[in-house]
Amino acid sequence: MRVDESSDAMTNDKLERMRAIVAQAVAEAKGQSAGRLARIHLDIYGDCSEAEIHRLFREASAGTPAESAEVIIKRAGSRYICWNCCGLRFESMDGVCPNCGETALIIPEEITFALRLTET
Repeated sequence: MRVDESSDAMTNDKLERMRAIVAQAVAEAKGQSAGRLARIHLDIYGDCSEAEIHRLFREASAGTPAESAEVIIKRAGSRYICWNCCGLRFESMDGVCPNCGETALIIPEEITFALRLTET
């Protein structure tokens, strides 16, 4: 695989992840009986740029109730998910779950952004 093919594959993966986030946000808005999303809050990890997130969101949300939503980005630190007790996603310096005290799993590097909150 050539370098540009690898880069294209990574971009396509990120776009598919963003489409999944948009679908989740739209489903949450429908669950609240809201027609359109006003704001979507995203956490970003690693070296994913805010400009890239905005571009991905514009592309993924085109033609959906999320299309005109304002994107609010928060750069997150180390992130973990605990599968020992409750599936809690949290930020931590040591990876210890605040609920059960067990060591949690670090969210994989390829996960560069996540939905935090939607506002209708």
